[in-house]
Amino acid sequence: MKTEKFRVPTLSDRDPVYKDFETRRSLLLDKQTSNTREQRSVEEKLAARPAAQYSDNVAELLGESGSGGESERGLTEKLKKLRADARDIEIALSVISRRLEEQRIPANKLVVEACRKEYGRRVAGVVHALQGVAAARADYDELRFQFEDLDIRWSTLGPMTLGFLGEANDGHVQRVIKEAKDLGYV
Repeated sequence: MKTEKFRVPTLSDRDPVYKDFETRRSLLLDKQTSNTREQRSVEEKLAARPAAQYSDNVAELLGESGSGGESERGLTEKLKKLRADARDIEIALSVISRRLEEQRIPANKLVVEACRKEYGRRVAGVVHALQGVAAARADYDELRFQFEDLDIRWSTLGPMTLGFLGEANDGHVQRVIKEAKDLGYV
């Protein structure tokens, strides 16, 4: 039976308030996109119209407004309303962004708590592997010391440099193990 790989949950997976804010932001962004598209459409219609010789009322009295299109005044009012809506959407997005940032702290705590056990398991795995490395290094050093004590020229074996591990008894491996122990993971 194959076990599922652990996946760190998202902030909205763990915090319904955070998820609600994200959903609201997404809806507002969709509304903003739609508003911008509609504004452009109205602006294009207004730009494509010939300059008015007289008001919409005069055009209607002359029987020239029967083109079936919206009046210039109607388009201008619609554009004005769309621009006001765009400002309101911007303000709402700003408020949602601030609320998301405020909610990030409690949501983050929920995610961290949900991952604590798995994180500890993985830290312990690293520590156990490093303990194996430390034991293997001790075995290697023991053999190396025997060669040196007996004045054996063993360079043809290809001596390895293990300096990246730090000192044999107080190096990087030991510090990582100590840190994990101090944090209570092993």
